[in-house]
Amino acid sequence: MRKVRRKFYETTNLSITSLLDILTIILVFLIKNVSMEAQKMTVPENMSLPTTITNQELIDNGLTVLVKIYPDRILIGTDNLKAGTLQQLVEDAETREIIYNYMQHEASQIAKLNTRKGTNYQPCLLIQADKQIPCQYITQLVKIGAGASFANIYFSTLQDQNWLQATANSVQ
Repeated sequence: MRKVRRKFYETTNLSITSLLDILTIILVFLIKNVSMEAQKMTVPENMSLPTTITNQELIDNGLTVLVKIYPDRILIGTDNLKAGTLQQLVEDAETREIIYNYMQHEASQIAKLNTRKGTNYQPCLLIQADKQIPCQYITQLVKIGAGASFANIYFSTLQDQNWLQATANSVQ
């Protein structure tokens, strides 16, 4: 009788235990060595990194002119004075002139504080916009603000729909 040999041997069942042990050791090693704290970075000379501040801190110090951009209107100042619509901002030179004059007046009032108190206050412009607002409108307001002598221009988004609705109701 003839014996037939198999060409391929059956593989034995793989033991996944040793593989899991190795992966666990690697995972522990990575967790131990990866820091979740802020990464230290070397800042080149003559470079200043931007800082953050809350909207309320900017508004409370009295050195900030507030511009709120909604899809249907633009409000300026803490009194929420209606300055027009987004279309008027782009198309109407008179609307841009009104906003520019208001911003320039407010910037000059802040500059007067410097002469009275002997300080060096810089006027700030805070542009608050809904995140759906196209960039061209914000860019237009930045141009107007830069022309009105604002040294610092800050941006923030309006995200809370309840707050947005409450503000819209209080203005109307």
